[in-house]
Amino acid sequence: MKKEERFDLYDKATKKWGMQAQIDQAIEEMAELIVALNKYKRAKYCNETMDEEKMFANLFTELADVNICLEQMVSFFGEEQVEKAKEFQLNRFKNQIEKF
Repeated sequence: MKKEERFDLYDKATKKWGMQAQIDQAIEEMAELIVALNKYKRAKYCNETMDEEKMFANLFTELADVNICLEQMVSFFGEEQVEKAKEFQLNRFKNQIEKF
């Protein structure tokens, strides 16, 4: 789906369910990603036995859901402002890495 179509879809979702519901959904999806990442860490570093295929399928789903929600938040709050902040943060990150 093209970016314009996604942003139109986000706008329709906001009109249908409201901004607060969409923010709540983004928060829920981020929490689900935290759980998926913790399961990955336990499998990778703590030798917990789990179905690796299911674990990765869930991780990819949660990453996609959060990515969608983040893009939706960007469309709400302003892509240009977020891109400026992102550029600033990336440069800051780069400087931190280069110090070491």
